Amino acid sequence: MLDQPTTEVPVAQRTNPERSFAEEVRALRLGDGEVFRGEGILAVTKAILQSGVAYVGGYQGAPVSHLVDVLVESQDLLDELGVHLETCTNEASAAALLGASINYPLRGCVTWKSIVGTNVAADALSNLASPGVIGGALIVVGEDYGEGASIIQERAHAYALKSSLWLMDPRPNLAAIVRCTEKAFELSEATNTPVMMELRIRACHVTGEFLAKDNKPPAISRNQRLVNPAAHNYDRISHPPSTYAHEKIKVEVRQPAAQRFIVDHGLNELLPGERADLGIIVQGGITNVLLRGLDRLEIDGRIPTLVLNVTHPLVPDQIADFCKGKRAVLVVEEGTPDYIEQAIHAILRKRDIDTRLYGKDVLPMAGEYTAEAVTDGLLKFFAQSANDIDLSRPRERFEAARAGRAEAQRLLGGSLPLRPPGFCVGCPERPVFSAIRFTSRATSAATPSPPWRRSISATRSWASACRSPRPARWRR
Repeated sequence: MLDQPTTEVPVAQRTNPERSFAEEVRALRLGDGEVFRGEGILAVTKAILQSGVAYVGGYQGAPVSHLVDVLVESQDLLDELGVHLETCTNEASAAALLGASINYPLRGCVTWKSIVGTNVAADALSNLASPGVIGGALIVVGEDYGEGASIIQERAHAYALKSSLWLMDPRPNLAAIVRCTEKAFELSEATNTPVMMELRIRACHVTGEFLAKDNKPPAISRNQRLVNPAAHNYDRISHPPSTYAHEKIKVEVRQPAAQRFIVDHGLNELLPGERADLGIIVQGGITNVLLRGLDRLEIDGRIPTLVLNVTHPLVPDQIADFCKGKRAVLVVEEGTPDYIEQAIHAILRKRDIDTRLYGKDVLPMAGEYTAEAVTDGLLKFFAQSANDIDLSRPRERFEAARAGRAEAQRLLGGSLPLRPPGFCVGCPERPVFSAIRFTSRATSAATPSPPWRRSISATRSWASACRSPRPARWRR
């Protein structure tokens, strides 16, 4: 993705004064069979238009801000398709926007930065998940977790568990991300449940390509309006006694339907391997890091791997079938608590499957799973479960790289300086602050300080002097 020259669109005419999205806007018009090239979050933007989305909203924040930013500059395309775009004032209003899909067969997508944004949207999410939806409802959350994050380090997974939202965590590959986005709408409609798709920093900014499809105008839209409103149905309201039935429907109807859909449509992926006695289960979003670690150890393609592009709900039969007959399985789950590892433990123990499960005992309990952290965990896993695999040479290279970094740190005289605080890229406040700075520089360079400003400055200096401690001889 290339930044456009500032001369292409005057700053005063841009929705985002920091850059232009002209190239990305053109990419959204690609048709069937054409090659889309770009970043992961832009692939999601194209995928929702291919899925017949009727309305889109969100509150911008890294790393998912481009979804709304690009669509704001694509108003001509949205008008042609009849798609409504809402730039929301906060995440709660974005989540409430999906309420349109509770009573109407409209596909909607909203986005925000997590975890802070999901905290703000929590009440609206509960009121959305309880009655469920008729039209597909997709929530794209930027899982801003790890060393490049700018917020509190917590996981959106807890909200999916609490409210019975299905959680997708697609493998960082553009074709896989697009397929998961399209299937998310289908999964939502098949189960009458909103779907949350989390994208980490690495998934949003991974670059690649996929074969595009034609954009699909929604059946009901600004251009194709309904004649009559939906009939009133008290069962669709989040209020007792309807909520008592909602809770049972979540467990007895919606979740089994979701598990069947996951298997029937192959949402989770099985990467084959030579070793039938070993296995790895990994969150989809961490797959690339895992494959890099296996490559470093020169054993890529040898260990069967179950990639969970859907991390909630898990499919007990799928988990059990994968683990059955294996001596040891490693669960690669980034962040804390270890929701997935605990759930897999429960599945295996209830079915008397004696496969030894590894996870947070060999991998870090908290923090980003970098290539180094995952490689170190793999070395510990294989040392305890597969001594017949010779990893002496890769281990030597790994330790040499660590020693080299330690020496570089010693020569630098300590750790690198911490990143200074600032607005996260994509935050709506950031371009406002930038515009104020640009205006301030322009006005201060063009005109000298007026007398009243010099007077205020002098007054502040006098007031500061009055607040300073008095000399001892003034005290009585």
